[in-house]
Amino acid sequence: MRRRLPVLLLVMACTQFAFQCQTMCGEGEEPIPACTTAATVRNLAGLDGCGYVLELADGKRLEPAGAMWEAYPKHDGEKVTIAYADDPRGSICMVGTTVKLSCIQQANGQTPSASN
Repeated sequence: MRRRLPVLLLVMACTQFAFQCQTMCGEGEEPIPACTTAATVRNLAGLDGCGYVLELADGKRLEPAGAMWEAYPKHDGEKVTIAYADDPRGSICMVGTTVKLSCIQQANGQTPSASN
């Protein structure tokens, strides 16, 4: 019995590690979305309740929200690529679909620093 105890403890420790690695090693997490949707930053500050929005190639406008959008240094006419999900919520601007960005970068693939 004494010889089996260390083996049993070793097996239990390895099993514990295997289950921890499943969550710690990134399994079960959603993959990082690809920033593949082309868009143009538009300044609609002239419209009541509006600010910057994104305009897709087909003319559809998106009203993004969230920390990623707030931190992004916006420039009217800038070409970007994005990944987003619909985020139904109220909007004062009401020019497009409300969305939450999961990725935004300049069309050349670089993410500008917040100091620009």
